[in-house]
Amino acid sequence: MLHTYKATIQNNHVEWDNTANGFIESDIPVPVLITVLDDSVSEENKERGKCMVSALESLAQINACSDINDPVAWERKLRHERELPGRLDADR
Repeated sequence: MLHTYKATIQNNHVEWDNTANGFIESDIPVPVLITVLDDSVSEENKERGKCMVSALESLAQINACSDINDPVAWERKLRHERELPGRLDADR
């Protein structure tokens, strides 16, 4: 079974948090696989997000989707969905 421990890399040094205490000895080499979690959001993505919010707010103000009575049927028609072989769909 694989175990996951939280750590921080700083100046090419891995600093384990408290979850690794007792499991990882500090004086022996330990092979690890580390996944960098990219929690940062680029300025470009922030700007795109602001544009999307603005566009959605504009659509809401003019009540752009008020003529859509059944959103599921509207989306199905728009996407030109096809029946999947061997599947039954109660909504159709």
